[in-house]
Amino acid sequence: MSKTNRNLFVTVAVLFLLSALTYRQSVGRADRFQRGQMFLSNLNPDEVATIKVTKGEDGVTLRRQGERFTIVEKQDYPASNSSVNRLLRDVLDIGLERQVGRGDGLAEELEIEPPGDDTLELALISGADKEMVRVRIGKTFEDGPGNYVQRLDEEGAPIYLTSSGVHLTSDVDSFLEKQILDHDRTEVDRIDGADFVVIRAPEGGKLTLEEVPSDRQVDSSAVDKLGSVLKSLRFDNVFVADDPEVADLQFDQTLEFRLADGSGYVLSLTNRDDRNFLKIRGTSQVQQVAITVDESEEELEEKAAMLTRADEIDAFNGFHGSWVYEISDWNAEKLELRLADLLESKES
Repeated sequence: MSKTNRNLFVTVAVLFLLSALTYRQSVGRADRFQRGQMFLSNLNPDEVATIKVTKGEDGVTLRRQGERFTIVEKQDYPASNSSVNRLLRDVLDIGLERQVGRGDGLAEELEIEPPGDDTLELALISGADKEMVRVRIGKTFEDGPGNYVQRLDEEGAPIYLTSSGVHLTSDVDSFLEKQILDHDRTEVDRIDGADFVVIRAPEGGKLTLEEVPSDRQVDSSAVDKLGSVLKSLRFDNVFVADDPEVADLQFDQTLEFRLADGSGYVLSLTNRDDRNFLKIRGTSQVQQVAITVDESEEELEEKAAMLTRADEIDAFNGFHGSWVYEISDWNAEKLELRLADLLESKES
C-alpha cells in the first residue's frame, strides 16, 4: 500500500471512530436525566383525539368532535373547553425531580403496578386511534409534594418523582359544560308566567308587573330575581331526553322570556322526588326577511343580525331539544315564582 493510500485509510478510520464516539455521547446526553426536565416534553396536545382518565371505579373519556371535546359517559354531551385545556396544561406542566428506578418490586411499592386505591391512569390517543401516551401516577412522596410516575407505553420506562404534586381528576361532572344560557336581565323585554306578565317600561325602563291590584304593590326585588333567570343558567346533571330516568316526566310549569331582539326562550319545569328538571327551547319571531335594493347599510346590517340570531336559535333547539337538565333548588325557585310572589303589601 502506498504511503498516500495508507494516510488516507488512517484518516478515514479516525473520522469514523470520532463520528461513532460523538454519536454515543449525544445519545448518552439525550438519555441522561436532568432535574426539572418535563415528563412529556414531546407531546403535541393538538394531536390528541381521545383522553381517558381512570381512578379505581371512576373514569372519564373525552373525545374530540370538531373543535371541542365531548364526554362519552354523558352520551357525548359537550365538555367544558376550560376544563379540558386545564387538564392538558397540567399534564404538559409535569416536571421531574429525579429518576427513582425500575423494576416490578419498586412499581408495586409505589402503587404503580398493581394500581392502588389512589393511583390514577391517563391515556392520550391520536386521531388514528393510536396510543400516544399512557401514564400511571402512583403514591405521593412522603417528604414532599411530588408523585411517582411512569410511562406504560414505553417498555422498561423508569419511574420518576415529579417536582410537584400531580392533581388530575377522573370525575365526569368536573368536565361538563354546565352553562345553558347567559343573558343579562337588561336584555329581557317580557316574561309570561302562569298567572302574570312582566314587561319592560318604555325607553329602556325597568321590568315591571302588569295589572297590579290596587291594594298591592310590586316587589321589585322579586321581579329582578325573575328577570335574572337567564343569567348564567346552569345545570347540575344532564340526561338524554329518552333516558328512562326522565322519559316519563310531565313538564307542566312554563315560563316564557322574550328578549329585546325578538328572540326568546321557553323554560318548562317539573319536580320529582325533591329534584328539579328543566327542558328549554328557543323562539324567534323571524320567519323570513325581505331585502330591497334601496335599503341603507344600517338596515341591511340589522336584517343580517336578525337572520344570524334566527340561525342561532335553530342551532340552539337542534342541540338542547335532545336533553333534559337537572337544576338546583335555587334556580328552580326562580322559575316557580307566581303572581303572589311578585307582590307585597302597599305602603301606607
